[in-house]
Amino acid sequence: MVAGVKYSSLKRVTPFLVVLLLLSACGYRPVKQYTKNIFGNSVYVKVHLSQVEPQNGVFLKDEIIKTVQERFDIKVVKDKNLAESTIFVPYYHFSYSSLSTDENGYVTRYRISTKITFNVIGKNFNTIKKIRVSEDVGVKATSLTSSIAREIAIRYSIRKAMDKLIASLALEGIKR
Repeated sequence: MVAGVKYSSLKRVTPFLVVLLLLSACGYRPVKQYTKNIFGNSVYVKVHLSQVEPQNGVFLKDEIIKTVQERFDIKVVKDKNLAESTIFVPYYHFSYSSLSTDENGYVTRYRISTKITFNVIGKNFNTIKKIRVSEDVGVKATSLTSSIAREIAIRYSIRKAMDKLIASLALEGIKR
């Protein structure tokens, strides 16, 4: 025991302190800081709803808002005039292709391919990013299950697209 501190508790804290020292010494900054350089403190999100698949546009807007709030800790505002930046999605498309079927011809596995165009207008920054991702999904042969699986797959593919957008924007933020 050293000055009232047990050796076992010191042993548990030491790895944390070493990692903290390494990260602070190498100039590490979280992605959140780089994206704050682009977005500022508030963002307005707008998704142009497709006539063909408007429900997917609603999923898309929900996932963008969720990502911006959770990952960037940036306030999403409903009034464009109050926002420091804007994420506008003028185009999105989800396509599905069958990968396998069961003995009755029902699709048991399919691929969802997602294309999303993001127009990001930030503080002294404007870019258009065209993101493509795909996700393979297994489904059961009931319509309810496949409908729920389809929505989950769409939301997951949107998250993957957002991850790609975040990585791209973080690089832009590093350059600034």
